[in-house]
Amino acid sequence: MGGRERTLYNHTLYNHPYTTVRPIDHDAMLTVDFDRLQLEPGMRVLDAGCGEGRHAFEVLRRRATVVAMDLRPADLVRTRYLLNSVAGNSKEHAPEEIEPLVPALTLRGDTQNLPFASNQFERAVCSEVLEHVSDPARAAAELARVLVPGGMLAVSVPTPMTEWAFLFASDDYFNTPGGHVRIFTPRRLARLLRGAGFDIVDLHFEHAFHSLYWWIRGVFGLHDEAHPVISHFRRVLTYVLFSPRLLQAESILDWVIPKSMVIYARKTE
Repeated sequence: MGGRERTLYNHTLYNHPYTTVRPIDHDAMLTVDFDRLQLEPGMRVLDAGCGEGRHAFEVLRRRATVVAMDLRPADLVRTRYLLNSVAGNSKEHAPEEIEPLVPALTLRGDTQNLPFASNQFERAVCSEVLEHVSDPARAAAELARVLVPGGMLAVSVPTPMTEWAFLFASDDYFNTPGGHVRIFTPRRLARLLRGAGFDIVDLHFEHAFHSLYWWIRGVFGLHDEAHPVISHFRRVLTYVLFSPRLLQAESILDWVIPKSMVIYARKTE
């Protein structure tokens, strides 16, 4: 099966070389930059609010151990399937001298009350979560608690510019159960993390085309994914994954209309 493309979940396509299941332009789907997070093989990583597993996938692909946690059972089912597919294909197609992929665990849990002892993880990811929770300061404190001293955290939230634009486009955006309950500025997010015992290391922006997509959804119907304009633009987002020129264009637009901002922080010793 090496080199052949296969659909694993949603519309994402992956190919299967030797030791891992490598996605086609999978980096374009990621919000977190794992090089900035300084992830190394063998590290223990918590993905708090894993969604459908895109970041947990990348952790496993980089041969680190991942605990993927979320509150939504349906997302955990998809994440478990994805990670099991990665591990299964790796064992089947890897040469004998290549060590199999390290373990992964999925579980249901709340970022505001993490079910782990202190100092358990070298790295943590919390992507597009803090804008949803009732007490982001408690969530940040919990993430600091479970990280080892010197451990690093990557946190992403929507940018304030796009949040206000979405709110202008649709009143439903902030009135949907389970939706966003606050808007973060970079300064506010950095202050929150410093208060939890982190030093800020880096900041970058991602997903300009997703800013356009969610604004279109706000205009044509936030909950009407079958609308022809919305479904067409969703296909465009999929096409972007296979177009180096469009990916390059998006990297430029990330400085203008980014959907997400990502802060990297290190737990103080």
